[in-house]
Amino acid sequence: MPIDDASSNQNSVINITTDDDDDRKNNQQQAVRSKSSSSSSSSSSSSPLPSPTAQDLMLAMGTNPRRIALSIFSATGIALTGNFLGVTSRLLTVIPEDKVEATGIDTYFPRGNFKRCQTDEYTYVLPSEWVADTFLALAKAQRKAQPLDYSMEPTQKRSSRAITTLPDSAYGPPGRLNEKGVSQQGDTNVSVIVSSGLSGFTLKGTLGTPKNAAESLLSRSIAPEGSGRTATLLRSIEDRNGENYQFEYVVDFGERRPPLRNIAVIAASPNGDTLYTLTVVAPAEKWMDDKYDAKLRKIADSFHLR
Repeated sequence: MPIDDASSNQNSVINITTDDDDDRKNNQQQAVRSKSSSSSSSSSSSSPLPSPTAQDLMLAMGTNPRRIALSIFSATGIALTGNFLGVTSRLLTVIPEDKVEATGIDTYFPRGNFKRCQTDEYTYVLPSEWVADTFLALAKAQRKAQPLDYSMEPTQKRSSRAITTLPDSAYGPPGRLNEKGVSQQGDTNVSVIVSSGLSGFTLKGTLGTPKNAAESLLSRSIAPEGSGRTATLLRSIEDRNGENYQFEYVVDFGERRPPLRNIAVIAASPNGDTLYTLTVVAPAEKWMDDKYDAKLRKIADSFHLR
């Protein structure tokens, strides 16, 4: 073979080999690019979807911000109106008691642990769990309270005047009910006696000092001679700038029943024709409990005319 032909063949082989190497490199580069593109595509497809917005969720539920706001306000109103879980009672404790009394809202919802009894003539608070005691009001109020004789006049003169004593309101802890559905637990209660038909009655002018008035009234009305009762005066004060007299005393019945401890608050109408007596009574042993004592005293201290 001629030398030129051999050299030409050798160059052809080298060119073919070089082309094959170039093709192989191109294929490898395309494979790398394809793999990279595939990996990027796979990574993109596996990334999490964006979270739905609040508007998307409301649209899915068929609602809108206005409906949600109305629902919140309605639920809050129902909770307050229904005193749900005592929320209204707790909120009222933030407001001063005199402000709440002025609105009369505590006659519907207790303020803390106390609710209010309010008439056109007087008002006072009582424990929220106490109930109106019809049995006491109709049958025992006069006997339990022992209506006080404030006239300090002879019996003959008093009998000529029309003086009406009646239980106007009475409450007590829920107790056993009789066949008529009224409570038979009458040893713990609060009652208001309204005595009308008086003339020119004033606390100081008719009764004198609180102590003198209390001692006279206890001996004349609460435990007169021959009654089998003994009354011991514990305290007598003038409160609310002289508007009320307050007496605290214990009545001992001997062996017939346990002694009762009482607080009586009396107030006269401005024109002197009506007298109001609030009496808080409970067995003497119950007053030994400081919390129960404070509860009963709050009733008495809250009483005043309107």
